[in-house]
Amino acid sequence: MGVLLVVAASAAAAGCAEDSSSAAVPPSTRAVVTSTTAADGPDATTGDTAAGNTVAVPETAGPEPTGVPGLDDSDPFCAAWAVYSSTLQAIGVGGAFGGLTNAEVARLELLAAPALGDAVGGIGNRWPSDLVSERTPVLADLIGPYNRRAAKAMDALRAAGVTDDEMSQLRVVWLDALRTRSGEDPVITVAPLGGELEAKVQAAALAFDGSVTPFADDPSLQVGSVTTPLTDAYLAEHCPDLASSGVGDTI
Repeated sequence: MGVLLVVAASAAAAGCAEDSSSAAVPPSTRAVVTSTTAADGPDATTGDTAAGNTVAVPETAGPEPTGVPGLDDSDPFCAAWAVYSSTLQAIGVGGAFGGLTNAEVARLELLAAPALGDAVGGIGNRWPSDLVSERTPVLADLIGPYNRRAAKAMDALRAAGVTDDEMSQLRVVWLDALRTRSGEDPVITVAPLGGELEAKVQAAALAFDGSVTPFADDPSLQVGSVTTPLTDAYLAEHCPDLASSGVGDTI
């Protein structure tokens, strides 16, 4: 299993009890090949011509999957939730297991902020009528603290001179990183930015890190006490990619 199957506590508290950014690794396979008789000729798999000989092929694990499942779900609600949950996990896991400094985690937050804000907006705009009773608890209490932190990150980017076009570029870069994320690496790989944009992001990250509590220590992100059983059940039933990643499980 890759490290992405271990979720940082902050991401788990956000409604991702298990992994929210990578599908489970396919189980190991074991093939047992029974060769043909000598009269039938060599076995195509083992080359063994001894009659009735059974050859055990060593267990092999399938390749570690890459990319966050559900990002392109045909249901916009599920797709938005996939971006939201996998973004929180990428930040949380990178900080907890990737050896990143607080400033480096802040940079991840800034890179993710435009896409995260869009995802939260998408969740709210596509809110299922079946879940009307939990809309406020989810949007205000469960997701809200992360959205407010992302809004502060966006403010830091604008203060550093990041333009609307550059915000759009960050959205694309972050979504591409989620689509190619490796299950073996605790730190998400983000494509290099242009020199001018990178300088702005670095300046914003330093300012953001100096003005807000680090992601892992922010008490406002401790949302484990928020219970949303109807939403959990809906995600498990209607968003199979999310369910396969653990999203929708109760904490």
